[in-house]
Amino acid sequence: MQAQRSLAWRLNWYRQSELEGALLLGRMIRHVTDPYLVGRLTRHGADEARHAWLWARTIEKLDLPTVQIRRSYQSFYLDEISAPRGLADVLALTHVFEHRVDRHFTSELTQPGLPAAVRRTLSVLIREEQGHLDWIGRWLAARPESEAILERYHKADERVARRLAPYRERLWDVAGLGEELGGGRRHACGIDAEESNAAQPQHPA
Repeated sequence: MQAQRSLAWRLNWYRQSELEGALLLGRMIRHVTDPYLVGRLTRHGADEARHAWLWARTIEKLDLPTVQIRRSYQSFYLDEISAPRGLADVLALTHVFEHRVDRHFTSELTQPGLPAAVRRTLSVLIREEQGHLDWIGRWLAARPESEAILERYHKADERVARRLAPYRERLWDVAGLGEELGGGRRHACGIDAEESNAAQPQHPA
């Protein structure tokens, strides 16, 4: 039971962190005029949103409960370092985070007893993250200021990893991370059946 609860929290956290990454990249498109960057950010953001959906589908396949996640992994960087300013900061944060994800997912694949559905999703994401690491890495390498920015985020990332490591199998103990949703008959989208019915237009008999 404890193992299932731990898995549910972990997969829900992965889902939300992927989705928030997509939203961040989507917001950055408003501030760029280079067609290359518009294309790359659009594709990258779409990939992240798809990854969130893959985790949602995996959670559903395994019949795991939904956890309302209030903090993505990336949000913990802001406890250690100032909020990113401009495209170089956002892409440096994204690059450092995706290196962390790549290492973490690769390690997770070695864990015994991991459900096949989780293994399949991890394998897809690891493969697709390589393309993200490649294009951002090349973009940052062409800018001399990137080295110092990356160094700041790498140090913040190490502090976040040390802070969260003790909670790997009990994420519910991380203050403010999220809460389990329970009780009531729910649709797949998480809306209470009674609430959904109440929202339907009423027609006279």
